[in-house]
Amino acid sequence: MANKKQNKKHHILIYFILIIAMIFIYAKYIEPYNLTIKEYKIENKQLPDSFDGLKIVHFSDIHYGTTVNIKYLKKIVSLINKQNPDIVVFTGDLIDKRKELNNKEIEEIKNILKTINSTLGNFAVTGNHDIKNLETFKKIMDDNFTILDNEEKLIYYKENNPISLVGLSDASETKVNYDILKKENKYYRFILTHEPDEYNKIKEYNFNILLSGHSHNGQVRIPFIGAIYTPVGSKTYYDEYYNLDNKEIFISNGIGTSILNIRFNSKPSINLYRLYAY
Repeated sequence: MANKKQNKKHHILIYFILIIAMIFIYAKYIEPYNLTIKEYKIENKQLPDSFDGLKIVHFSDIHYGTTVNIKYLKKIVSLINKQNPDIVVFTGDLIDKRKELNNKEIEEIKNILKTINSTLGNFAVTGNHDIKNLETFKKIMDDNFTILDNEEKLIYYKENNPISLVGLSDASETKVNYDILKKENKYYRFILTHEPDEYNKIKEYNFNILLSGHSHNGQVRIPFIGAIYTPVGSKTYYDEYYNLDNKEIFISNGIGTSILNIRFNSKPSINLYRLYAY
């Protein structure tokens, strides 16, 4: 009888070890490469009629040098271009701070990102990893992206009634100048920022949408519990969507990984927003 109980315990232990091993294999070798598109509707009567149906692609947190290499980067760009975007935005962390690039890699990455196509332009803000090597970030992005460093860009489409894009530089390593948000604003305004917790510092200002990254939506999420860890700058806001005080926050899952090269229940993704002027 004792032997049967002992054998049962051994079987349970073996099953438990097998389950853990399978989860680890999935999180390490499968999910980080299962790139998906998340599609959202942005519906608002304040949007100019001319922007009805416009498409914005938002990607973030590539962390090149972790799970993302040249081959994967080409896949990312191909998927972005398949959406036929009108505007493309990148919300930071292009190269992982642990990765040192040589000149050949810099040129390869730059040439791949240069093939991202949009009808109205590509825009980017820095993340905390980009600030660590700002010169490389600018060298790669300058050819095909407008880097918004605490700046506003008005986007016109069909009519003389624009929307506003405001890009805030990463707050973890530099002092952000919020003066740009103090200006009187009469346009439908998007804020691009790397860290979603910036919302608490800017919520009193006039804007409609905040697009960010950084949290990876947790990167590892336990069913029914959620994210088990998020970095500083995404301790309050880390899930994919919030609606607060008539302002919407969209947080990208990101594409690469940080700290550990695993993902679980948080697939790498690119966001696609369709605008509707209802």
